[in-house]
Amino acid sequence: MGLELVFNSVIKLSIMASILAVLILLLKYALRNKLDAKWQYAIWILLIIRLLIPYDIQSPLSIYSLLSNNPVTIPIVNQIRMPDINAQIRNISRNDIQLTNNNSIINKETNSNLEEPISQDLSYGRILAIIWLVGVLVLGILTIAINLRFYSKIRRDPHVTDVRMSKLMKECTSKLGIRKILPIIITNRIEAPCLYGIFSPKLLLSKSLVNRLNEENIRHIFLHELFHYKRKDILINWLAVAVQIAHWFNPLIWYSFAKMREDCELACDADTLNFLSPEEYQSYGLSIISLATHTQTPWLPGATGFFGNENNYQIKRRIKMIKLFQKPTLKWTCIAVVIFISLGLMGFTNSISNSNPKTGASTPIQTNQSDQSYTLEDGSFNYQKYLSFTPLLPSYTAGYKLTHTEINCDNGHIYWAQYGDYPDSGFSIFEALPNAINLFNTESPKTQIQIGDFLATASEEKIDKISSNRIKFTKNNVEYTVMNNGGAAVSIDELKKICESLVVPVKTPPTDTFIVERGLTVSDELSYKTIQPGDLVVPKGYKFIYKDSNIHIEGDETSETCSLAYGTDYSPILHVTMKNGGSKPMLTPNSDFYTKQINGTEVKLRKTQNVSLPAAQFTIKNGLQFVITHPDLQENEVEKVVTSILQAYTKL
Repeated sequence: MGLELVFNSVIKLSIMASILAVLILLLKYALRNKLDAKWQYAIWILLIIRLLIPYDIQSPLSIYSLLSNNPVTIPIVNQIRMPDINAQIRNISRNDIQLTNNNSIINKETNSNLEEPISQDLSYGRILAIIWLVGVLVLGILTIAINLRFYSKIRRDPHVTDVRMSKLMKECTSKLGIRKILPIIITNRIEAPCLYGIFSPKLLLSKSLVNRLNEENIRHIFLHELFHYKRKDILINWLAVAVQIAHWFNPLIWYSFAKMREDCELACDADTLNFLSPEEYQSYGLSIISLATHTQTPWLPGATGFFGNENNYQIKRRIKMIKLFQKPTLKWTCIAVVIFISLGLMGFTNSISNSNPKTGASTPIQTNQSDQSYTLEDGSFNYQKYLSFTPLLPSYTAGYKLTHTEINCDNGHIYWAQYGDYPDSGFSIFEALPNAINLFNTESPKTQIQIGDFLATASEEKIDKISSNRIKFTKNNVEYTVMNNGGAAVSIDELKKICESLVVPVKTPPTDTFIVERGLTVSDELSYKTIQPGDLVVPKGYKFIYKDSNIHIEGDETSETCSLAYGTDYSPILHVTMKNGGSKPMLTPNSDFYTKQINGTEVKLRKTQNVSLPAAQFTIKNGLQFVITHPDLQENEVEKVVTSILQAYTKL
């Protein structure tokens, strides 16, 4: 599932970067005649950095604090399989949280599924992730192919031999404090002057321009392109190309980088004008005009040009900037610095109350118990610590008693109330934000009914001779799903009465609280230090897939679990799980294990290849329990994993 996790991270970054891009565009429009051209270009660098940063730092200054405090749900990877939903809910509520190769919201499968290949779970999210990857590969290959083809052509073109031009280049280079003399290549491959090459930049000039331009025009071209070189614009351009390819599906990103490249030329013009004397401003503008009718060269990724593929509007914009150009004042320079820093703080950080916009794969939530109390002044449980709403219970219960309540923060921030003895009788109520979970079979027949003033969806069907009745409706921005437990004989009419009586606010603490964080990177909120993915020695070919941290609160008892998952495309997943706290040990030793001393630690190893048993289990000095699960990992490989764990913990 590594591909889906990467795709979800890209979607998350794309959404956050889009918000920053809109803010930049609005700011540029508001200050279009006041902010210096160099700073108008510089703020676009923030967008590139935003798209390259895979994690967030919390800050009250974040622009995302202006959004709703509710998680932003992107249900792309997580798909719920309805035929197994009752068993899946049972696994969440009754068992310790286990890591599997499935990221679904309420899908915690048993260890017997560990031997299935990762690639077998083709959810809608995986299909979208594959489409995204294909787009990235196609655009990436095309970009590389275009550049390699262009490079193979220009490498055969002659370097300039004109003494006058060589001398002028040396003079301009020296005045700008640049040590390297850029080679000048005369070619028919382009019409506009441009700088090409990230490692060995070269100035490309068209043959048609060499004989037509005077020394002043050439000097202006040299200065302009040397400023591109000095400002590392080729590197910045390549970074923009890379993130554009990764976010090829987002038109706002493409538009933003098109505007960035326009601003890049304006910024370079400003640098050139700052270098020139005021008497030369007009002649620099005339140089641009004299070249404008001869510059229809298409944009080449990784190149910076005197014109590139500019339209008439952009050329007029540059001429206007040159005409009105004034060197920046100290006042506006200070304002620009403040704007740049403020945009960075607002765009690179996330709100404290919503530290990670929710994706289908991972939802880190704040679990520091010191920042908000579990109980309120009246003694009731503080549900706002985990939910953005107060859960409701029904006044009519069809004769069933409340037997179990639960908060599950694994991808959905769900409240679950169970009535009757699961799974033989009674019903369950699930409460979450709209679209956070979907407990309806997409193929089951549905009808529209009325629940008070609210329109609801009802479903009646039988799965393997077991009745499955469900009602879903939204009230006050909370989605309620009421369903019978397993084979319980709770009719649609009874469920409708239960839905209509959902008015009693919950004040008592839940039976269980699950807090789960999953992703390629996880910000540990656990009470103990965890080993990192790179610390482990895993079998050849295995790669890190994701990291899970789980906190289970049951009454006054808290258990904390952290797991690392490794795998290949066609092999079972290797899990290394750490657990602290809880009344029950993770595993009960039995005759299927034998004991071996590894680095001074007693390790229980599996005697036979039994997929229902872990490969190894042991406890280190601080009481932290470790379990290694894999259906058929060889003993020598298991011992390597154990040794690397023990060595890593000695360094913590």
